Amino acid sequence: MKKLLFILMLVPIVILAQEKTVSGIVSFNGEPLPGVNIIEKGTSNGVTTDFNGNYEIAVNSQATLVYSYLGFKTQELQVGESGTMNIVLEEDAQQLEGVEVQGFAGVVGRARKRTESVQSIPESVTALNSEGIEKNGINNVTNFAKLVPNLKLNSSQAAGINFLTVRGIPQIRNADAPVAFVIDGVTIPDPSLLNQELFDLALIEIVKGPQGALYGKNAIGGAINIYSKEPVNTTKNNLTLGYGNANALLTQFVSSGAIKKDKVFYRLSTQFKNFDGLLTNEFNDEKVDFSREFNARGQIIARITDNFKASATLQFIDVSGGAAYYSVNPTGNLFVEGAPGGTLSPDPEDGNNVINHDEPGKSDIRNAFGNVSLEYTPGKVKIQSITSYNYVDRSLSGDLDFIPFDDFTQGETAETKTFNQELRLNNVASEGKINWSAGGFYQDIEKPFFQDGLNRDFDLNQLFYGVAADVINTTTTYALFGFIDYKITDKLTASAGFRYDNDTFKQEDHLSGDSFERSNDIIQPKASLSYQATENALIYVNYGRGYRTGGFNPAVTDRFNRDFEDELTDNYELGFKTSMWNNRFILNGSAFYTDFSNQQQYIFDLDTFYPGNYNYDKSKIIGFELDAKLRLTKYLDLLANYGFVDSEITDGGTTGGVNGTATDLSAFNGKKTPFVPQNNFNIGLESSFALTEKVNFDGNINLNSTGKTYWDESNSDAFTTSAYQLLDARASVSFDNVKFTIWGNNILDKQYYTEYVPGSLFGGFDDFGWRGRPATYGASVSINF
Repeated sequence: MKKLLFILMLVPIVILAQEKTVSGIVSFNGEPLPGVNIIEKGTSNGVTTDFNGNYEIAVNSQATLVYSYLGFKTQELQVGESGTMNIVLEEDAQQLEGVEVQGFAGVVGRARKRTESVQSIPESVTALNSEGIEKNGINNVTNFAKLVPNLKLNSSQAAGINFLTVRGIPQIRNADAPVAFVIDGVTIPDPSLLNQELFDLALIEIVKGPQGALYGKNAIGGAINIYSKEPVNTTKNNLTLGYGNANALLTQFVSSGAIKKDKVFYRLSTQFKNFDGLLTNEFNDEKVDFSREFNARGQIIARITDNFKASATLQFIDVSGGAAYYSVNPTGNLFVEGAPGGTLSPDPEDGNNVINHDEPGKSDIRNAFGNVSLEYTPGKVKIQSITSYNYVDRSLSGDLDFIPFDDFTQGETAETKTFNQELRLNNVASEGKINWSAGGFYQDIEKPFFQDGLNRDFDLNQLFYGVAADVINTTTTYALFGFIDYKITDKLTASAGFRYDNDTFKQEDHLSGDSFERSNDIIQPKASLSYQATENALIYVNYGRGYRTGGFNPAVTDRFNRDFEDELTDNYELGFKTSMWNNRFILNGSAFYTDFSNQQQYIFDLDTFYPGNYNYDKSKIIGFELDAKLRLTKYLDLLANYGFVDSEITDGGTTGGVNGTATDLSAFNGKKTPFVPQNNFNIGLESSFALTEKVNFDGNINLNSTGKTYWDESNSDAFTTSAYQLLDARASVSFDNVKFTIWGNNILDKQYYTEYVPGSLFGGFDDFGWRGRPATYGASVSINF
């Protein structure tokens, strides 16, 4: 009996001894290959390489791994003693020369914190790998958003002031974005970095719908994931030089290689850009939309042992540009019927649309970012620690009346200091029914903020000086999270997750001498059910709770209280993903409904010179989106998507509280939420083919449309912009190690607004419009060596 018990005790030890975790990189010609299929021979246990060519799989210690990828020879390799297997694939000439038109290669993403094909993720996901990023000229989130239904990002007023809208949820001033913004696995909480210059990327993706269970607070509308290219084992260098109209200069240099072969690798990425501007201030005949940016990023990865990897990243960004160049009363006189142009709607091609102010505007952003990641895989569980620090310094100065009169000016400085520490555990992919992840998170944020306005009437500088805000806001967060996928059957999978956040908010107001503090305990659940109806058809339903933090205002006025509430949403989604015709036609779609509590809104109260945020009690959002790819021929692809959203205030409630009074917002019941485009679409053509044996061509053209947008709660026609379309194109020719590219954005030179501010909204004397960028075009040459 004792022997039997002893044998039973040894069984799990023997089983574990027969299993091991194998990891490595699959590459070709010194570059990583994403999307390579790796299968444990004789089983259904398999994984796919990620956007940097990495893979990790738990297998039997005597297993044989099969590596396969379209256009390359399949390789079979026996697992050896080492847990690291770096593979170099060889091209298959027969596949490359095949007459049959091949379907789209699957793009992999990290929407659920693990590497998966986008077509197998039961979420609304749009992703581009490095090839797609380069072909489409993606260099910021604004350009990426053009390719995504129900996503829009605009910038206005100054560098770092961004307005992102996703599925009817807008971003407002002095508040957080409605998405988690994640770079290389690190959450970046400062929204001023949302539209930073992007380059040398391996992946950019957005997953829509509340993602708090996986990404934490403020992921109320989704998450944007960005991953840089990782260092490689073979020395590689790239130099890119570019020039365009408005003296647009580009210099980019990337170098990567091994410090110690197969053990320690580095990557250095630097970029400088200059743009002299295209919009003219009529007062002094100078360009106002100029910008200059320098960006440097360094990475080191050390594979210390087969199951222990350490990496570190340092990045510095320095941006300067124009600011506060609003055009005043851009359509003539909007407050009089029969205004010039014959319309009360702010059409930028109709009426005045002139920038004419006496104070030059300038803005700056400086960002220093560093993170250290440690990964340890003792068996079938990976333990990861990510430690990061992020510092942002932002400032702006410029006119406040936006007319050529020596009157109001504005100034603003802001800092953000963020420390993050995350500990994450997840199982290594293997044949089985369960995948899971869990962990803990700590974050400390400090945000000093100062805002002022100055009346220099008759050069008497002390006649009036108004400080609108001088505060320090701090947020401390402790969080626990977990997520699990369970395969109920071969076709049916259930997923569930949660995140518990404990947030403490504090504000020190240097104007009043007051201090404020409050705490939140928020649980964000998430659940989904997906059904693989056929090999090429997935149907899913999702539920998720969303949460975006509130905060404190500088004062109590008729329009807002001293604080504004946290936003909460309950989101329900039904979606499908299909591929047909041997993957030559891909069609994905989803419909969603969001029940919204305490939706935030911004106002600048000209009566008190205080900016502030307030809440609508209840809102609702209904919408849908479609995304399609069609390979028409071996050389031509048609890409199209469409998004529709109906975002409505259902109960405005009340806000404000001067002398015990409150402003009734019920007049806005039934009105559309401001700043939300009602629809958008993109349609494009892409082509890639060989001109000769050594010369290749890539080209694309995209037409993007932004739908009708209301800019105030009354939904007045006078403050509504109609839909507009922008046409972009790009083409490149490459041979050997050289690539020549020409490009154009808004090539039809469409005039449009990215922000419109009705004067009646805040008691101003007129309306202000922020003009979109005119036509830009240029060329570049890229050399690999």
